[in-house]
Amino acid sequence: MTQKQAIDVPGWRQRASIDVPLRHPHRQDLLHEPWQRRLGHLAHVRRLRLPADRTPGVHRTRVERRLVGEVAVSQQFSDPIEGTSGSEETNGQADLVAVHIIRSGSLRIEDTGRRADLGPGTLCIRDLRTSWQFAYTAPTDCRVLILPRAGLLQHLYRTRRPALTVAPSTAPESRLFLAHLDAAWSLAEQLGPEATHAAGEAMAMLLTGLIRTHAPIAVPPQSLRAAATAYADSRLRDPDLAPATIARALNVSVRTLHRAFADGETVMAYVRRRRLEGARRELDCPGSPYTVADVAARWQFTDSSHFRRAHRGTYGQCPSATG
Repeated sequence: MTQKQAIDVPGWRQRASIDVPLRHPHRQDLLHEPWQRRLGHLAHVRRLRLPADRTPGVHRTRVERRLVGEVAVSQQFSDPIEGTSGSEETNGQADLVAVHIIRSGSLRIEDTGRRADLGPGTLCIRDLRTSWQFAYTAPTDCRVLILPRAGLLQHLYRTRRPALTVAPSTAPESRLFLAHLDAAWSLAEQLGPEATHAAGEAMAMLLTGLIRTHAPIAVPPQSLRAAATAYADSRLRDPDLAPATIARALNVSVRTLHRAFADGETVMAYVRRRRLEGARRELDCPGSPYTVADVAARWQFTDSSHFRRAHRGTYGQCPSATG
């Protein structure tokens, strides 16, 4: 059965295993040839490299792939490896979108100005028109989806699709997408052509929801500080609010973010000041049900003593609940 014929069969499945001795003098060649021959659906991946140090043992790659409509869904395991994927120079293969769901291990992806280190419980969506450097930095178990850009573009026709979107797998949009993915994978061999096509279309629509909710905010450089403060203001009670999370949301480096605050208070000084203002408003509100300790915890102060010191240092008096 040819690959073209196989694609027309609902539930078509492909398995591939690649083992390369790490001390073999031609180990790179031993990796490339079976990769191209057995994993053609991953042709956007190029310039694969095994670890530079010639350690004992064998590099292992394991892939099981099924087609759900136009979406190639793979269960993958790989020992540490690195390479390049995407870009418009890959003979049309770059007109694709790649989705990684990391279950264990780690994946690092980066291009000029962007980097993401993905661990267990994270999901990322990449535009393969961009050239990405990637590396599995540990033995990694993940799911990978490859789908045509057109499948997303028809649902994102009013939204500029970013090159990279990262989301936690615990987010509601991710959970909905992953539940559908699990069902489509388990039922792939039982579905007919029409249902298989519909399942693939649903994946594209659910990915659209993920992108619209979790895509980084595109920000002109001159308005970076305003965008950063607006983002921080909307999440002041979030315990994970930090320069790294703000920079990631705005699609800039942490260094670039700090430069935007170089002529005044630092980004975290701004966050602490705004948290203190919010805490004071809650305490001063007539009938407030919160104690000083409650307010300190709600606004992410380490404890009530820390909050009291900050309040006294800024307002010249200790906080007190008015309720």
